[in-house]
Amino acid sequence: MRFIHTADWHLGKRLHDFSLIGEQREALARIGDLVVEARPDALILAGDVFDTHVPQVAALELWEVTVERIVGELGVPMVVIPGNHDHAERISLHAGLAKRAGLHIVHTLAASAEPVRIADVDLFGVPFHKPVHVNAAFRDASPGLDAFDYAGAMGWVLGRVREARSPGVPAVLVGHAFVEGTEEPEGEDAIQVGGAGGVPVSAFEGFAYVALGHIHGARKLGSSGEVRYSGSPYPYSFSEAGAEKSVTLVELAEDGRCTSCEQVPIEVHREVRVIDGLSFGEVVDGARALDEAERGHYTLVKVTDRDPIPHALARLREWYPNALLEQPAIEVRSRAPKLEGDYKTLRVEDAFRQFYRHVFEQDMGELEEALLVEALDEPEGAEA
Repeated sequence: MRFIHTADWHLGKRLHDFSLIGEQREALARIGDLVVEARPDALILAGDVFDTHVPQVAALELWEVTVERIVGELGVPMVVIPGNHDHAERISLHAGLAKRAGLHIVHTLAASAEPVRIADVDLFGVPFHKPVHVNAAFRDASPGLDAFDYAGAMGWVLGRVREARSPGVPAVLVGHAFVEGTEEPEGEDAIQVGGAGGVPVSAFEGFAYVALGHIHGARKLGSSGEVRYSGSPYPYSFSEAGAEKSVTLVELAEDGRCTSCEQVPIEVHREVRVIDGLSFGEVVDGARALDEAERGHYTLVKVTDRDPIPHALARLREWYPNALLEQPAIEVRSRAPKLEGDYKTLRVEDAFRQFYRHVFEQDMGELEEALLVEALDEPEGAEA
């Protein structure tokens, strides 16, 4: 069997104030091209299809176009589970009809013990779950079920999956979880809090391949079998700047052995970059030598200037239209200046002169004095 393992599409995601729907459309088109080239038996999407429980229309449209191409046009089935960003019930709307077309959405814990058989391999989907979800789903069937942590919850669900396995049939597990020994991505809704939430890699022993989602970088875990995160198809934070994004192309032999795992790069023309260690002036001077495409990348600029930079972001975006600005070493005065004189008798014009001197480090000129007098002489409520 040959399949593509991908995860964490986060359709509708924003990088600070920038929409990434264009980059996501390009990345998913690349995945569709890989389906054409590799002709896999299936595509596995291990959770976080969308970035929010209520996706925007553009994200839903991109999802529809992608599924239509892979399942409808190319005839390659997809096995999908919801992640912690997805609303399981919404994502599984019309799941019965979709299943008959080749889109298998395993959205409940009860369905996790019902395999999807493709190319003589059983694929078991385990949607994202918390211990409370396991308690609620199975308490009636198992009255003695006690509350437990994430590791215990995953272990209990996988126990049901193992009981449902058919002897002699290779099994692939699809899950969305935080596995111990990894690090949760920046900007991701944390599963691990205060040390709780991690699942040991040993919990996944016995499967031909374990296709995981939640960690945005590609990772191989464990020493027995293949337990892997495919990573996201695009960087979703500046901490991932320069990271190679990919999907995993997996080959299983007839006996279930994993014979090949290839990371296939997913390249998008607009990258995520960081410029650090330069002054604002050096950044602008450097931009003059770049073409429009180079300046168009999503760029976090960290400048070394210690003094405030007037209209800095607007000036920066004249050169880098998709930039954010940070000034880590800016010096801020420790205290605000106090007015000189008795505030009860201090005239408004004298207070303003002190303020002007503080801001511009010089006294007002003749023009400024004239404008101040004119403003103070104007009757209250008069139109400008």
